[in-house]
Amino acid sequence: METSEGLRHNQSVAGPLEVTIRYIDTDPVSPRDVELIATDAEGVELQLVIWTKHGVTADWDVGTTYAITGGRAKRYIDASGPELRIHSNADFAIERVTGPSDPLRLLIIGDTHVGYRHRPSGTKPPWAGEIDNRQTLSQCLTRARDVDVAAVVHAGDVFDHGITPEDRDHVRKEIRRTHDAGIPVYFIHGNHDNEAGNRTLRRGPGVHLGGETVVLGDGDVRISGLDYGAGEFSSPPPENVADEEVSGSVLVLHDTPYPAVNENGSPIHRNDPNHLDLRKFLDSADEWLDLIVSGHLHVGSRGSIVGYETPLLVTGPTAEISKSTQENDPSTWLVTIVNGEVQIERQGLA
Repeated sequence: METSEGLRHNQSVAGPLEVTIRYIDTDPVSPRDVELIATDAEGVELQLVIWTKHGVTADWDVGTTYAITGGRAKRYIDASGPELRIHSNADFAIERVTGPSDPLRLLIIGDTHVGYRHRPSGTKPPWAGEIDNRQTLSQCLTRARDVDVAAVVHAGDVFDHGITPEDRDHVRKEIRRTHDAGIPVYFIHGNHDNEAGNRTLRRGPGVHLGGETVVLGDGDVRISGLDYGAGEFSSPPPENVADEEVSGSVLVLHDTPYPAVNENGSPIHRNDPNHLDLRKFLDSADEWLDLIVSGHLHVGSRGSIVGYETPLLVTGPTAEISKSTQENDPSTWLVTIVNGEVQIERQGLA
């Protein structure tokens, strides 16, 4: 069996070369038909470029392993993306070796701030006066039930600090409706979640994730949570579990992650003297942690911690409540985890 390591630039692929698909782009620049990111049997990443003129037909699935014969290897040392790229040719052929792994899907939200409408008008922007965050929370959990995710994960500030009994009843009923649909709701406490709200949440059926780790799916995805800590770890951060069956590890927190940058390398956090410095933690966790989720910041973004590979997802709020801008793009996030690969899809809220 061939390995990608032994392929030289411009060399034909005799095969068979077994690769497992990690990402599929079905709409690349023409005349390319499909572009795929894959790993070989030794975990080496490579790219497959399928050209329309070669008439290759396949049912590509993430998590599936294929045996490749034919094609031509190209090495692009200075280009972005994998160094090794295999282009289809007239001799290119594939054969499915294994079926796809079952993906695990999560709906992730943060900063729903139910009760925000009770804040004094002088403490919120003019456009936020009529916002009822009970409705946006309902919209989020309805989406979770419609998509039929494995769980909902809330990154803190379920409530605002000025809540009423009606607010608490509404949240309890929505979580109960979601739970009864077979979808657990996990949450952590944010800086605005007061004791009255926390009591409502603890009385169930939602599950408090602060300081705890839960296992989802067939035991292969672990989610850990940390309540708001004002710049310090409110509980000991999770540690690696030496378990070959674990295909994904997620940490959920409600602090300003530091030093966080977006996908363009620009800082995404506000000037928060209570930011949580994640660098020492990531010195040991970067190799096994697959995703950091953070609430607290009111503009959603994807990025990372400077110098580390673990992706960062900042949820943003579910309604336009930012003091700085009305254009904070309220969203939910669909996170799919399969074979240790994390895919993130942003879903706007009207």
